[in-house]
Amino acid sequence: MTKARFTLAIMLTALLLPSASAAQQSQGTTVLRAARLIDGTGAAPIQNGVVVVTGNRIVAVGREGAVSIPQGARVVNLGDATLLPGFIDMHTHLVGRVLGDPGADLAAVKDFPSYAAILSVGHAEKTLMAGFTSVRNVGADDFQDLALRQAINEGRIPGPRIQTAAHSLGITGGHCDENAYRPGLMEGDIRTGIANGPDEVRAAVRYQVKYGADVIKTCATAGVLSEGTAAVQASQYSLEELRAMTEEATKLGRKVAAHAHGTEGIKTAVRGGVASIEHGSFLDAEGARMMARQGTYFVPTLMAGEAVERFAKNGVLKGHRAD
Repeated sequence: MTKARFTLAIMLTALLLPSASAAQQSQGTTVLRAARLIDGTGAAPIQNGVVVVTGNRIVAVGREGAVSIPQGARVVNLGDATLLPGFIDMHTHLVGRVLGDPGADLAAVKDFPSYAAILSVGHAEKTLMAGFTSVRNVGADDFQDLALRQAINEGRIPGPRIQTAAHSLGITGGHCDENAYRPGLMEGDIRTGIANGPDEVRAAVRYQVKYGADVIKTCATAGVLSEGTAAVQASQYSLEELRAMTEEATKLGRKVAAHAHGTEGIKTAVRGGVASIEHGSFLDAEGARMMARQGTYFVPTLMAGEAVERFAKNGVLKGHRAD
């Protein structure tokens, strides 16, 4: 099976699953036939697989001959291809300019507020066409990820189902802040996710949830791609602050995803009760054992690390961000 055929199968499956309203979806039935089908249960691939879709719902999956095909259904024969469930990406940033875009560094002060949301429309469609039918968007300014989710859910644009975080929560001058500008230019507060001390952290959680955040994203340590912050391993939020964040999020029915590179910052975040560690670049054996005991999930974002290394080597990233 060639890569092109494999990708085609993923794309066709993904196109059947945008989060559009039923009223905007055709209620006809489409049947996909392919040489192989992986049903996602862990069972062996099914030869001569069939997927039956009515409206925007998959109603039957199995081997041809064992699945009932409604009379009058539209049949799409994909030939030597493999059908499989849509992928889920637990760490995306669909809103705004991509890494390596020459305008990214000054986007916060030069781009119009709605520009990032406009770019997100294309990013969402590319993500869906790559086979990802559900994503978790962990941080975006101005609630633009919620606007993107609304447009997808209303069927106005193609895109994956999105769990949104709204603004990422971080300390003043930390990885989740806008740094390296003159004083007074980019001053954050709880409305933009910048919160210091347990009381402000609780208020920031409430503010993001008020406007529709599905998950709370925080920066527990420094990061690679921000200006003016300490070494990537440096911890940022204290244990007390993280506990206040997770307690408040839990009360509101939300989980906390923690950006954390440094060894000690990872452990502090786990002790603080976060649901997942994002990146975990310097995770050690003790930290891994703590995560296992706590039931903390690990989202390694391997592609992000590879991209940063590649851009550092070819000169796209400069200064301390390329170290």
